[in-house]
Amino acid sequence: MMRFFVALLIAATLATSAWADTLVWQGPTKTLTIGVTQDDVAHVEFPEPITNVTLEDPSYVDILVPDGYNNRAFRIRSMLPKMATRMFLVGQSGNTYIVVLTTDIPYRSYLQITNGQELDEIKRNISRKMGPGDLVRAMANDTDVPGVNRETYVIPNWFRGSGMMFDLSEVWQSPQLTGLVVHVRNESNSANEVNLPAIVIPKTSEWGELRHASMENLRLAPAGQPGDKGLLFLVFLR
Repeated sequence: MMRFFVALLIAATLATSAWADTLVWQGPTKTLTIGVTQDDVAHVEFPEPITNVTLEDPSYVDILVPDGYNNRAFRIRSMLPKMATRMFLVGQSGNTYIVVLTTDIPYRSYLQITNGQELDEIKRNISRKMGPGDLVRAMANDTDVPGVNRETYVIPNWFRGSGMMFDLSEVWQSPQLTGLVVHVRNESNSANEVNLPAIVIPKTSEWGELRHASMENLRLAPAGQPGDKGLLFLVFLR
């Protein structure tokens, strides 16, 4: 049974004047931890209306359900100087949120819970719409893209060809595309030009078919001189 406290007006003032922290819910097996205190009220908003709440230790916390939030918000204060207890909430969609309320971590006056599973789906939808040219631009600009997994994948001396050394440095993965960032070094004492059709690029079956290649500084200066290096961007379609 939830108990309601009378500090609604004070809590509302605190909640609207404070900046909001965000916690990401990644599913019912991932516990959310929220810091609370005896001295102040924590305002917590969930991503959907909550239809059922169960407190492990009802005497440990005081909880208010404020009007105007469609059962999405709670205002919580600890009843003890030091405590920890769990709060089980069921959302309108059937999602289960397990929250640890504790005085052992820093208190925040305003918290918003976001649905990480929905955010991940939005990211995947964005990345599905990317074409090879979009991925090349992202790699060239060193810009992270929602839904594209980017990892350092360093293979020095990945392969040689036409008097040049190719070092693999990064792999970018979207649902359909694989992008590679490759550092190119001229090993010749004369100027050299990267001729992509003449280069045999190692690949794995996981990458798919090479669909796009682009390079900064296509013509490389002799080895040891300024401009003897460049960046090659490769995009495979799976």
